[in-house]
This record gives sequence, structure tokens and C-alpha cells, in this order.
Amino acid sequence: MKTMFGQLWKLALITLTGTLGSITFGLMLHGSDVFNYSGINFAFVAFGISGAFIFSFYHVYGLSNSMNAALATSVVQFIIASNWMPMLNAGFWSFGVNLPVVWLAFLFERKLAVFHWAKFLVVGIVYGAVFVLLTLIVGMLQQSMLIPSMVFRDNFIDGLLIGLGMGLGVQAGEANIHSIAEKSTSPKK
Repeated sequence: MKTMFGQLWKLALITLTGTLGSITFGLMLHGSDVFNYSGINFAFVAFGISGAFIFSFYHVYGLSNSMNAALATSVVQFIIASNWMPMLNAGFWSFGVNLPVVWLAFLFERKLAVFHWAKFLVVGIVYGAVFVLLTLIVGMLQQSMLIPSMVFRDNFIDGLLIGLGMGLGVQAGEANIHSIAEKSTSPKK
């Protein structure tokens, strides 16, 4: 029971701090419009929650369980998003943003550990690149006309800020977990 409680509070803390980081950046850029679930700025909330949840699953349970969490989260987002956007868009954005997060979580925990507090920069840049790539793919599938560069810039900035905020929040959550773990294992005076 103690182990399950320990895992749950870690999941909750990392998910909460990552989500709050993403929402904070969204509020600074778009104001309270980030809470309008039928608007595009809701991505700061939706992808902040899903990304942080997947990161927390990787931190607590490892790679295979985080893949399951990413798939489950993508399915839920797809079902919800398909109520207010075309199914093709909902599918590409739900799965296209969440599935790469597993790879990012692996890099974050393993390969980027040497960068300490700069890991969130990689998360932000990758999110920005994924948003640009998905904009291109969905735009090509739906339109025969050219997509203005402003759309790519705006989506890159949104993706960058979602990733930066979420990455900072996840790092803060993980730092708190490690700090608490160190205090609980250190000898008492």
C-alpha cells in the first residue's frame, strides 16, 4: 500500500506541475482563452495535461507503461477533440503530439540528464517542431492552397511554449521528488 501511494503522489505531482507550467505560458500569451475548450488555445491545457501525464508515467513506471499511457491519452483526446474539430485533425493532433512524448520522456530521463536544468529547452524545441510538422501534414491533406508562413510561426511558438512550460513543470516536480527522497534517506542528527 505504501508503494502504491508513493507512486500515485509522484504521478500526481509531476502531472500537476507540468500542466501548471504549460497553462502559465498559455495564460501569458493568450490570456484566459486557454480555458475555452473549443478554441485552439486550449492546446496549452490539453497537451500540458497529456504531456505531463506521459512524462510522469515514464518517471514512475518506465517505458512500456508510458507507451500505454500515451496511447490511452491520445484516444481520449481524439474522442473529445473529434466533437469540435474534423476527425482527421483530431487524430493527427491527438496521436501526433502525444506519441513523440514517450521518446522525449526517454531522452529527458536518460540522455539529457547531463544538461540538468536545460532539459526543458529540448522539450520546447521538439514540441515546436512537432507542431510545425503536424500543421504541414494536416494542411496538405485538407487544402490544396499554400499555407502562410505566419501559421507555421504561430504554431511553432505555441508548441515551443507548451513544451517549455510543461518541461519546466516536469523538471520542478521531479526535483521535488528527488529532494524529498534524499531527505527521507539521509541520516537524522
